[in-house]
Amino acid sequence: MHYTHRIRDLMNRTGGIITSKELRESRIPTTYLTRMVNSGELIRVDRGIYINSKGDYDEYFFFHKRYDVAVFSYVSALYLHQFTDVIPDKMEVTVYKGYNPHRIKERTKVHFVSRDILDLGVTEGSTVFGNHVKVYDLERTICDLVKNRSDIEAELFSKTINRYVRYGNKDLNKLYEYAEKMGFVDTVSDILDVVYV
Repeated sequence: MHYTHRIRDLMNRTGGIITSKELRESRIPTTYLTRMVNSGELIRVDRGIYINSKGDYDEYFFFHKRYDVAVFSYVSALYLHQFTDVIPDKMEVTVYKGYNPHRIKERTKVHFVSRDILDLGVTEGSTVFGNHVKVYDLERTICDLVKNRSDIEAELFSKTINRYVRYGNKDLNKLYEYAEKMGFVDTVSDILDVVYV
């Protein structure tokens, strides 16, 4: 099969989005992407990321493809979990301390944690276009908000905690387990005690 046909086939399976990394993994020369862009068949939306006419401009997914170390967190995690009506003006991600975020776009707020808790609570979430990205689960997101409460807008914090307490699928055991590993279980307990009263 000709390389361009293979690229089209791959894109049919990925919702009209392809990366140069995926091409290299499939042993297809990336020069074919340039040829397809020049012919107008593909659009280069970011470094190493291409879409065809069926592809959606999915900023969260493109970011995920470029920076696979980063985990969507804080308000971005709430947004991806459809747990807030706030549409973030910046993407928020967490990386490990020592990671150099200079390549990450300026419309992104970067948080740093130690490597031993970076993967704590990582799950797969869906963007509004149905693409899968790496995001913290709700319990880890609540822990992050509590730990950094002074940096969180008061109304957002209050609404999120109150909604979490009423949320039918909450996992308090997991929440306390994360808080224990992150070193502030008493703070989480105190905040929830006030809300439950």
